[in-house]
Amino acid sequence: MLRWATAMVPRLGGEAERTWQLPVTDIRAGRRKGLLPSVAMRWERARPWVQAVGAGVSLALALPGPALVPLVLVVPGLLRRALAGLRPRRAFLVGWVGGVVQWAIAVAWVLIVLGRHGGLAWPLAVVALAIMSGILGWMWALAATLVACVPERWHGWLLPWLLVCLEMLQHLPPWIFPWNPVAAVATPLPWLMLPLPVVAAPGLSLLLLLAGSGLDLLLDRGYRRWGALQLALVGLVFAAASALAPPFRAAGEPLVAAAVQPNVPLEVRWEPENERMIEERVWRLSAEAAARKATLVVWPESAVPRYLQQDGVYRQTVEGFTRRRGVWLVIGSIGFGQGEDEYFNSVFVAAPGGLVPYRYDKIHLVPFGEYLPLVGKVPFLRPLVREVSSFTPGTHALPLPAAGTTVGLQVCYEVTYPSLVADEVRRGAELLVTITNDGWYGDSAAPRQHLALAILRAAESRRFMVRAANTGISAIIGPDGRVLERLGVGLEGVIQQRVQPGRGVTPAVAGFVWIRAGILLVAAGAILCGAWKRRRGTP
Repeated sequence: MLRWATAMVPRLGGEAERTWQLPVTDIRAGRRKGLLPSVAMRWERARPWVQAVGAGVSLALALPGPALVPLVLVVPGLLRRALAGLRPRRAFLVGWVGGVVQWAIAVAWVLIVLGRHGGLAWPLAVVALAIMSGILGWMWALAATLVACVPERWHGWLLPWLLVCLEMLQHLPPWIFPWNPVAAVATPLPWLMLPLPVVAAPGLSLLLLLAGSGLDLLLDRGYRRWGALQLALVGLVFAAASALAPPFRAAGEPLVAAAVQPNVPLEVRWEPENERMIEERVWRLSAEAAARKATLVVWPESAVPRYLQQDGVYRQTVEGFTRRRGVWLVIGSIGFGQGEDEYFNSVFVAAPGGLVPYRYDKIHLVPFGEYLPLVGKVPFLRPLVREVSSFTPGTHALPLPAAGTTVGLQVCYEVTYPSLVADEVRRGAELLVTITNDGWYGDSAAPRQHLALAILRAAESRRFMVRAANTGISAIIGPDGRVLERLGVGLEGVIQQRVQPGRGVTPAVAGFVWIRAGILLVAAGAILCGAWKRRRGTP
């Protein structure tokens, strides 16, 4: 019988890590010496990396696109096991590898943006994706490092809190990319979004990760009681938040809203000879919506390659259409400021009586898409912004009147910012309207991921949302996050639905700052307390 010798190597705070040693005796004469210990030692070295990669792959596949939702439950367990017994420095590297893998898979559509539309050679596009994933992977790396500073028995419940904290900081440098929150995995399942109006997207992300961590602890012999307790608490909070979620409150009369999807590929849109064809298609679809009794017709971002503010003929055409048809149009177009170089990505509203005298200017611009700080030094980035060299950001959220209600507007990437939607709802927005051009992404996971963010905003604020996308996915979303109508990628047409303006402010909107501050404070307090206990050598 094979005997194993193990040594207990002291770690931080008196904890120990088990390392495999060579066998004291051979298995039998004639057999290779040390084979089984060698395999075990190799696995022990590789185990953290394999488990971290598994966690990254699982989260990427759970997100919209693949949408293998149950995989989100294995993420915290795999990551906890990967970090078991590691010092902070090694934990950083293991967490970083897992994060890099997750982002490289989840945003692989960046290759389409840079390679097909940015004119970048495919090998360089792959390098750019690797750099981007490397930067975004720091979030998991930081979470892993902090977890390694506290007693190991804390890892199961603390790791989800840290992952959500760093998820909330994604809009800050060096990331500036608040994309793919964990809560997005819930969007295909409306019942999973029931607590959203109370806990907001970060709270739902936390509940999902804590549930997965609780299941993992339940399967670990030494932590079964903690796992059962954690699952019970998650279930209790989920049920309570779902029960306390305020019902939808109607404001005013319902209206018929339509979203136009002309499906004009980017390659076609930029050619001057196609301008007439594009305009005729948009007007034809708008007339179809008006004929079907729509009172609010939403165009996608920059649907027509003309400038509404400066082109008098175009403006007269718009005003003539709204007057004859008795409809309101929401139009994305370039807006111009007072300065010579002031250009805005703007939204205008045209009423049956003429153009509304004010507009909404996009506040949150896409880095390296709508403003290019390195455009002079990196020439291959120029094709990504063809109309102007750099947009100017807007300064404040401004809901606009339309079709007897007040609409809160988000342009493309802005729907990733819950603070903007919350601000618009607090300012009186009764209906949400999002316009975008997702033609950059092709038929990849990106349009699905982008739609998921719109679903989260609608469910958090208890508002109907009309989403118009040039090449798809256009959608009309209910206040509970259900997609009532949708038009897929690469299709041309109109979708419309009877929508009801809403009123009131949900706890997720009213407590926007407090929910996030609470999560940050709990995590920070736990880290300080855990680090102090570990330094003293107490469990």
